[in-house]
Amino acid sequence: MKYVSTIIGLLISVALWAQPKTDDTMVKDSAVGSALFRVAYAAQIPVGDYANRFGFTNHIGASAGYRTKSNWIFTVGGYYIFGNSVTDKNTLLASMTNSSNLIITSSGEQAYVNISQQGYYVNFQFGKIFPWVAPNPNSGFMFTLGGGFMEHWIGLRAQGNNVPQLLGDNRKGYDRLTNGIILQEFIGYHFQGSTRLLNFYAGFEFTQGFTGNRRSYDIPTMTVKDEDYIDLLFGFKVGWMMPFYRRNQDKYYYY
Repeated sequence: MKYVSTIIGLLISVALWAQPKTDDTMVKDSAVGSALFRVAYAAQIPVGDYANRFGFTNHIGASAGYRTKSNWIFTVGGYYIFGNSVTDKNTLLASMTNSSNLIITSSGEQAYVNISQQGYYVNFQFGKIFPWVAPNPNSGFMFTLGGGFMEHWIGLRAQGNNVPQLLGDNRKGYDRLTNGIILQEFIGYHFQGSTRLLNFYAGFEFTQGFTGNRRSYDIPTMTVKDEDYIDLLFGFKVGWMMPFYRRNQDKYYYY
């Protein structure tokens, strides 16, 4: 998370520095095409097969795209998935505990293992902005559709990295790596103002994942895993945007 936040912060700083001054009247009174850089956070609730493994889910990431003068929008993005709610956290490592229900390190001390949700997805989205109840022609209700690729797993991190069962390829027997294609829908509001900072979007996002287990053996259950899943997520997403407008003299500026 520290590295993701640092990278997003640097991109925002560069975008703020590079953004040319915009003709405010043009943005308020007419629809203009603009390149968009966006950062967003989503709070998601899983259902279906996803809920059998994880609870509340966080998504954070960035996307880049273009909104046309006719208010069509096209974006590509990447998001990091994380959370602390793992449904079978208490039994996942039961096979490596001793009679006192403790996990012992290679040096004979009690081990402390952090169990978390980890993952990512990349996507492409397209949609339409309808300037209903909007302060200008560049804002309004937004509807998008998209698809992409998602991968998620159980993160296992031992303090000191000294639990033999979780080192190297041994960890693959516990992480339940899962991936596959996704479909996504978004319904919300897109506000694009006449200043550099007051640009945002917010709404509800729905994700359907058609995924499968990618590990041949699951140590906690001592079974061979060859399963397909339908991973469903829904929740609220909010993002900040940096638009790059076309200037009136009919020239483009690239940064």
